[in-house]
Amino acid sequence: MLKIIKDTGGQVTVFLTLIFLVLVTIFFACLEIIRYEQAKGRVNHLTVGAVEHLMADYEVELADWYHIYALDTNYLGQGKEVMNHRVWDYLEQNLMDYNLFGISKGFYRFMVVDAQVEPEEYIYTKGCHSLKQQIKNWMDSNIIPNMKRTKRTDIKANSRKKKKPIVENNSSNKGESEKPQGGNINIDEILAGIDPRNAIEEIKSLGVLTVAYNPYLPLSKEIKQIGNMPSSTLNWEKGEDSLFEQAEQKLLLESYIFSHFQSALSIVREEETVYENEIEYLITGKNSDYTCLSKVSKEILLIRLPINIAAIMKDSMKKSEALGVATAICALTFQPEAVEGVQNAILLAWAYGESVAEVKCLLQGEKIPLIKNRENWKVAFHQLFYLKNASFKTSKEGMDYEDYLKILLVKVKEKDLYFRMLDLMQANINLKYPEFQMKDCMTKYKVNTEISLDRRFFHIPIQEGSQYKFCIQQTGNYQYE
Repeated sequence: MLKIIKDTGGQVTVFLTLIFLVLVTIFFACLEIIRYEQAKGRVNHLTVGAVEHLMADYEVELADWYHIYALDTNYLGQGKEVMNHRVWDYLEQNLMDYNLFGISKGFYRFMVVDAQVEPEEYIYTKGCHSLKQQIKNWMDSNIIPNMKRTKRTDIKANSRKKKKPIVENNSSNKGESEKPQGGNINIDEILAGIDPRNAIEEIKSLGVLTVAYNPYLPLSKEIKQIGNMPSSTLNWEKGEDSLFEQAEQKLLLESYIFSHFQSALSIVREEETVYENEIEYLITGKNSDYTCLSKVSKEILLIRLPINIAAIMKDSMKKSEALGVATAICALTFQPEAVEGVQNAILLAWAYGESVAEVKCLLQGEKIPLIKNRENWKVAFHQLFYLKNASFKTSKEGMDYEDYLKILLVKVKEKDLYFRMLDLMQANINLKYPEFQMKDCMTKYKVNTEISLDRRFFHIPIQEGSQYKFCIQQTGNYQYE
């Protein structure tokens, strides 16, 4: 009997030992699983932190001046590898803990194996999709955008000097002839005094700004030596926007442009800019302030010219005045059969002179009535001979200069408009950071990380090798959709 009890006691001991070993194994397995899952969560969390840490390196001037967020992958000339180093350093500082001897310690012993940043979208790709989206986001967060613009005339109000009309020869303004010394009548001088067509042709050849000039306009003829501009180096990728979306984008873009770019008559910020006539550059793409404004002035004139031609052809008084001048011209040139043709040519020249006067008034900050009639007509016949120094009656109703800029912006091709905006952004930032280029501006990217963790309490058979590996991918995006 005693022998049986002794044998049973040995079996119990073995059984309890096995149970203990199983429980210990399960305990350490659970501990290792908990450690693994917590490590995985920590790595995921810190990878997200690394993405946000990288996003915080956005180009400050681009954000402050234009409310566009993007990461310069070249880090202002430091090189593209800086991005990877930034992610790597962030992970090491937050994942790894070392003792005084530089040996990793703690419950988790991580090791950063790899950290790579993969660009997914640049500001100019997919038809400037990212730029459009950020403009829309800015408009959504600014229901009433800051459209306040400082007029250049207000800045220079104290130094303003009005030019008085200069009329050197009153008789010539009235169409009267002069007699040169010797008593002989010079037909050419008489014609020059009564026929405005030559004066108009001279304006056409010299340009509208020769008449529309005023001391407030930025008219620098300095050629802007700008290299590696987006409009000349980048390829346009047509977007997939519907017609409705394109129309919506046009409206949003117009408000954005007039909140962030200046024109010949107004400015939006105090920082130095490469172009003073920025909106004019968006419309024309020319390489100097003068040529930009000259081109825009000519386009406004061409908008106004048909309106003025239609108005003058309905004005019986102006037609009668032109007929009298045409009759005198044909009598002097012995071409009585050409009276009607000369009359129409004079009316066209008069309408052109009216259009030039309107551009001049617009560039002085005045408004122009959309529809013209006898009451709001500006140019008297005799003023056609000295448009540059003539004064015209003003109007408080109608469209101003920047209203016409909005019309001209609608005509600009989508590619040209967005790429020229990138031109101005890059050129202005280059004044402070010459290495900056818009083609390096990344708005969406992926961070791929590989982190290893040592095995500690139990070998969980989920991966091969002596260490666990966490391959995590997170996306950084400056715009929300």
